[in-house]
Amino acid sequence: MNYSFRGPFLRCVLATLATFTLAACGEDTVPEPPPIAAPGYEATIRRTRHGIPHITARDLGSAAFGQGYAFAQEHVCALADQVLKVRSERARFLGAGAGNANVASDFGYLALDVYGRAREALPRLPADVKSMIEGYVAGYNRYLEEVGPAGLPPGCVNAAWVRPISDVDLMAYHVSLALLMSSYQFVAAVTNAQPPTTTGGMRITVPSPEAFKELRDHDTGSNGWAIGAERSRGGRGMLVANPHFPWQGELRLWESHLTVPGVMNVYGASLLGVPGVLIGFNENVAWTHTVSAGQRMTLYRLKLVPGKPTHYLYDGQERQMTAREHTILVRLPEGSLTNVKRTLYSSHVGPMLAIPGATDWTSTVAFTYRDANLENSTLLAQFHAMNRARNLQEFKEAFATIQGIPWVNTLAADRDGNTWYADAAATPDLSSAAIDAWRTASSGADPQATLFLRNLNLVLLDGSTSVNEWVATPGGRSPGLIPFARVPQLARRDFVFNANDSYWLTNPAEPLPDLSPLHGPTRRSQQPRSRMNLVMLTEQTAEGASGADWKFTLDELQAAILSNRGLVAEMLRPGVVERCQATPTATYQGRSVDLTRACAILAAWNGRFDVDSVGAVLWREFIGTYLVNQLLNKGTLFDTAFDVNAPFTTPGTLTPAPAQGEDPMLVKLAQAVTLLASSNIALDAPLGTVQFTPRRGLRIPMHGGHNRDGVANVVNYGTIQSTLIDVPPPRARLLNGETGLTADGYVITSGSSFLMALEFTDTGVQARALMTYGQSSNPASPYYSDQTELFSGKQWRDIRFTEEQILGDPALVVQSVSAP
Repeated sequence: MNYSFRGPFLRCVLATLATFTLAACGEDTVPEPPPIAAPGYEATIRRTRHGIPHITARDLGSAAFGQGYAFAQEHVCALADQVLKVRSERARFLGAGAGNANVASDFGYLALDVYGRAREALPRLPADVKSMIEGYVAGYNRYLEEVGPAGLPPGCVNAAWVRPISDVDLMAYHVSLALLMSSYQFVAAVTNAQPPTTTGGMRITVPSPEAFKELRDHDTGSNGWAIGAERSRGGRGMLVANPHFPWQGELRLWESHLTVPGVMNVYGASLLGVPGVLIGFNENVAWTHTVSAGQRMTLYRLKLVPGKPTHYLYDGQERQMTAREHTILVRLPEGSLTNVKRTLYSSHVGPMLAIPGATDWTSTVAFTYRDANLENSTLLAQFHAMNRARNLQEFKEAFATIQGIPWVNTLAADRDGNTWYADAAATPDLSSAAIDAWRTASSGADPQATLFLRNLNLVLLDGSTSVNEWVATPGGRSPGLIPFARVPQLARRDFVFNANDSYWLTNPAEPLPDLSPLHGPTRRSQQPRSRMNLVMLTEQTAEGASGADWKFTLDELQAAILSNRGLVAEMLRPGVVERCQATPTATYQGRSVDLTRACAILAAWNGRFDVDSVGAVLWREFIGTYLVNQLLNKGTLFDTAFDVNAPFTTPGTLTPAPAQGEDPMLVKLAQAVTLLASSNIALDAPLGTVQFTPRRGLRIPMHGGHNRDGVANVVNYGTIQSTLIDVPPPRARLLNGETGLTADGYVITSGSSFLMALEFTDTGVQARALMTYGQSSNPASPYYSDQTELFSGKQWRDIRFTEEQILGDPALVVQSVSAP
């Protein structure tokens, strides 16, 4: 039977056009999607409890057809909006947007030419991958045809911009996904890049330099554990997947199971609109990903020719930037359309960009960049090969031969108890001379390069010399990328892990050697969350994560990743309590603050960030009075410096109180007490009464912490997305930017997303999972918040993978879908 879930979506954000330049010429044309002539698809969709679709079909194209259809039932508006984005048609249908955001997006994606790149790449894809794109598109379009414009969810009901999509549309969207950790951040800055002689024209609102850091921040990362035979109670491979991603927009994950008998049987989660599985398992291999700490692009500062702001010097010679005029259609407030044109520029390495206050285009300098993923058209082929791998060796060969991983580390375990880690993300290959020059520049010799690395984790190079060009080494996916043979990787029989620090301590028993610094920094202090991961993986006590036998069970893996232990609290809380009890007063803002009750609360707290934890809120606000870098180095908080030989126990110990005068640490505690009092939050408030996610008018209590808390299970407020629908709810007045405390508490819209704990057994795969925000973005769907409530209570659900498990589900609903 056919069915669809309908309910109120958040409306698209529309705004008026500010200032623009009219043009008589036609807009950059992207062809209308052609009618789809499906070659004949048939699939069976069996939904088990919580809306998980198990799709079976006779061939890969039909399996993708069923997946595209099932996906559209839950997220049709989201993909329609993303296709509108990559077709550079947002302003045409939705108006210019606040701060000309839609105009900036349209011009930016035209400048990146994602649609043209997709059109060129599609015919070169392997036949099986191309068939999956075609099938997915046909399934999505079949759903649109069945429900009609009036049957769509309110977020896009009767919207003219929801149309059948083409293979090129979907491929262009995949190209854009590969740019998440690079050009995705700079679309508005590319549109904003104009020579200083340009007057008038369109005003573009560009995020501040600090805003670009949000995508690269560790709270938008993940934890990944692959456990081998030596640390597994059952003697086979085990896996923990814990990606931290937004709970809204195109970066949501969606769970499904695809079976083509004799060809593929894979289960897991994918980003919206991507056929197949990105994180998951088959009968022989399980894998997960974490965002890589490496670099996906390099920025270049160009020295301009005096009096010629679009000419720059390169190896002492004058070069002219390439200028291309683009034209788009923009809907005006009264509904009419007008042409808007803009000339955008590029150097020989890539687009120009201008971020106010950071990379301004002046009469003497301008900025450009090169993106390692702008030519990545093999993302889907990469994951398709992983989905079908029959063993770990085939899994690795997919990396060596395709090299399509865009911006993540990979951690894998197989049924024989082997584990493997690789940071195979696309990484620029620089010469030793270029690396040496950059290290000197970013260590203080060049203040701008130093700030870019320190504050934004971006590499800024001198663009006036060919020394800083990428090296075209044989074996790379594209010229200038580090080939797979030279990427960080490690195979072990005990464990490999990553929590968004670099590859160096994938396993502390075998630290990886220094490689290109563009893979990420080594031999430096690890973030608190990485240290907490390492503590749980290596502690050998009866009370430890893996118990007295030091071998994990599936239950122990689940308990560990959601234990909500705080590394910073475990290290420092006893010392803080001791000093607070000895001197239970401190002066803050000229007032004496009684710390007696605060001391008692922290003394009784167990150091965890569970829903019922009393003391977690107080501790977070106390630690939130320190800057992040004070959690990584010796100084005002830690007394022991980082030791490369003890990387997950240092820095450590509490900095002692001064011999005379007030204790600065107690002043910080007094500051936290004062803030909570002024916010009408009780010092003994359980975390779940303050930390919550809003769902259907309810406040669902949330456990979990922040990276700076040293909690593996990260939850926070995030706004990373380019979709204009399914947006995060607004927050009340922000009281503490370091902790996210608002007048309404801690609002959660991001963090742990698809949780999976898995073990291979002698009889198959046993796995459990949680999709923290549910399977559907439609608030009227029964799958919108059902798993959010499970997550609040740490109630994992069994993954149904075998026929017996699927057919045994009392909530099973079967649907056959087809296209002629």
